[in-house]
Amino acid sequence: MSFIVVLIGSVTFLHYSTHESPYYYFVFYGELYFLPIVIAGFWFGIRAALAASLAVTVCYAPYVAMHWQGFSLVDLDRILSMALYNLTAVIIGILKEREAIANEKLLKTESLATMGKSLAAAAHDIKAPLVVIGGFARQLRKKFSDYDPNNEKLDIIIEETEHLEKMMHNMLDFSKPLMLEFCEKNINKIVEESRVIVTEKAQKKSVMIDYNLSSEIPATSIDSTRIKEAIINLLLNAVEASPEGETVTLRTSYSESSVIIDVIDRGRGLPTELRKQVFDPFFTTKKEGTGLGLAIVKKIVDAHKGSLELIDNSPKGIIFRIKLPRV
Repeated sequence: MSFIVVLIGSVTFLHYSTHESPYYYFVFYGELYFLPIVIAGFWFGIRAALAASLAVTVCYAPYVAMHWQGFSLVDLDRILSMALYNLTAVIIGILKEREAIANEKLLKTESLATMGKSLAAAAHDIKAPLVVIGGFARQLRKKFSDYDPNNEKLDIIIEETEHLEKMMHNMLDFSKPLMLEFCEKNINKIVEESRVIVTEKAQKKSVMIDYNLSSEIPATSIDSTRIKEAIINLLLNAVEASPEGETVTLRTSYSESSVIIDVIDRGRGLPTELRKQVFDPFFTTKKEGTGLGLAIVKKIVDAHKGSLELIDNSPKGIIFRIKLPRV
């Protein structure tokens, strides 16, 4: 950053110290002011570029005032130059920000592709032994009487095996490319079916699932199985996040371009510093969990060319909002 400051200072010094030079010298000096602005934009982004352009404007404006010629063509040229300094800063800064975002997406895509291949390989290797362990444990459980002391240990083996099998299923699901089968569906019907599936688990935790569905919601082209999977995932998270006696709300609405599904909980929320990571694979705040649930939801929504947002719910909890493009 000090190099940019030195550049601005040097060009300013040339303006003020060579007042006897021919006019074309000052035209050249004016062009030199673009150099620190462009460098600041490419090195540090839009904020640095704007800071440099404002610094150039502050340094150059007194010179323009000192040599004012009653709004002559020279004066107009100098004023336009100051405007161009700031416009250049904005353009260079935006281009740099876009490049950074594109590079970040590319790195993330490459990272996810590598992770997906590793997950698929690991899941396939682990899946077969798990099926064998679970199968033998269930067979043994049937042979023991209900009062056998070994039942408790076998129940633990079966339960933990099922948990690992679910993890393997999630890992394989995340690693595979999504093959979607689109057809026009009413989102309200998908939401209703998802609610019914999660109701039993919600009742066990004494959490109610309420819904507020738009009666005029338009049909949209989706893979209903995948969207139902995404809603169920979000609903299960919402139920787990909500204390006993609270209510999880399902809401549908629409805009000019989107069909919107909101899953609203009344839990403790999520700290701001963790929100950027919440859709990353293997990120979880739960003691038990793979951290793939929300990553899979995002993958499904992205495949539908939609968006998944996390929004604060007043006075407590959070809203996961799915936006799907209308037909």
